[in-house]
Amino acid sequence: MKKFAALLGALAVAGILAAPVQAADDVLFYYGHGGLNEGHATLGGIYTGLGANFVQDAGASIPGDLSPYRLIFISVPGFTDPNNYFTATETAALNGFLADGAHRIVLIGEWDGFYGQGQQVLEQLAADLGGVLSFFPGVFDSGCFAYNCAATNTTDPLVNGLTGLCKAATSVWDLGTAVSYPVENTSQPWVVSNGTDIPCICGIGDSNTLSDGCGHLSDANTLEFANRLYLITCAGDPSPTVRTTWGNVKATYR
Repeated sequence: MKKFAALLGALAVAGILAAPVQAADDVLFYYGHGGLNEGHATLGGIYTGLGANFVQDAGASIPGDLSPYRLIFISVPGFTDPNNYFTATETAALNGFLADGAHRIVLIGEWDGFYGQGQQVLEQLAADLGGVLSFFPGVFDSGCFAYNCAATNTTDPLVNGLTGLCKAATSVWDLGTAVSYPVENTSQPWVVSNGTDIPCICGIGDSNTLSDGCGHLSDANTLEFANRLYLITCAGDPSPTVRTTWGNVKATYR
């Protein structure tokens, strides 16, 4: 037992072991306000594998208690109800969540011909969150094909070093800080950030990237992107890079 304790101490000093899993590490996938959920079993499996609870919620409003979460997805709001805007109470709660630099909100959109008028709900939400994100009309790519995993990525921490990022049919954004460009349009990004460490906001132009329908999360680059949404802050802080529990320490070193 003393040898095991010494090993743990040495690993902690060396920085190999991350701190024990803390509260407020869960993931909320919210598709209320007339949003869209195209199936996210694979995405949920990724985050549960990292030790998080993956909560899918189509409630009429954002949950009143956001304290369990570090990552919130808001998926295509207004898609089935284009007049279902977020209330001041909801946006205040989301802004409070974003005041912590360890938290990120991911806004998921769609190309305008599919999204329709509901696109305004997402743009208004981005504005109310202090964001600078809005859509540029149009669509790039179509269908679930392997070549749609080509992308021109920037050096943003979410994609730095990745050689692609999958999409099916995506809109692009005309504001925000570029994360990834479609290869068909290298002047307008389809994945953007807010350009600030706080609030930490990411915009994705295509819901297929993270959903089950096209199987894009089987692509190594897209899988890593999904992991980084959870593991890396907008400041590029890789904390935690390894999530450790007493159970898996015992399994590794018994």
